Amino acid sequence: MLPAILLAVTSGALFPAVATYRYDASLNGRPIGVWSVSVKNSGDAFEVDETSSATIAGMQLAATAALVLGPDLAPTRYAGSYQTPGASPNVSVTLTPSSATIIGALSNQPQQRSLLPNTHHFVVIEPGLLAGLFALPAQLASWKDGPVTWITPTTGSAQSLEPNAATSLARPAGVPAQDAIVDIEQPLTLALWYDPATLVPDRVSVPSQNAVLVRERP
Repeated sequence: MLPAILLAVTSGALFPAVATYRYDASLNGRPIGVWSVSVKNSGDAFEVDETSSATIAGMQLAATAALVLGPDLAPTRYAGSYQTPGASPNVSVTLTPSSATIIGALSNQPQQRSLLPNTHHFVVIEPGLLAGLFALPAQLASWKDGPVTWITPTTGSAQSLEPNAATSLARPAGVPAQDAIVDIEQPLTLALWYDPATLVPDRVSVPSQNAVLVRERP
């Protein structure tokens, strides 16, 4: 807890402590791989580095990603490198407070996106990966401003994301009693349980895919 408090003092925004966090991934109840994120702090910025690998239906999948956040936790840069049996795309997103420039997997031409109406911040989340979701509880806690614009690096799309404040989801077995939830219904149904003291995610689930990430405990 102390490192997290120190990060809050130096940066003005509370963020998970500098460390490496590992998550076991399962699909339809069967283990498929491990997702790992490492938090770095440079004094006026945070970086979340992700390494993930999985075997799904006999296919080997892997990804690395780096998400850089400014002092207010707004994303400034994302870079991802993905490996699948049929392709190995690289994607990138460069952001200002009001615009995003995306080079996705479908085109080498930069795509420009602006904040959607009634939103004041971007988040960068690649479905199936963890870096953007790992940062989400801290971002939402810091901003407290309703919906945000969700950028998907692979497709270059921009969609509105607003957590459901009136969630009625039951707490899954193994989730600590003190954990809070970010319940998302659009553009993707997703439940993210996290420790409100440290803002570290403990469990991420996507019911439509029966996919779950569970944090490994020491």
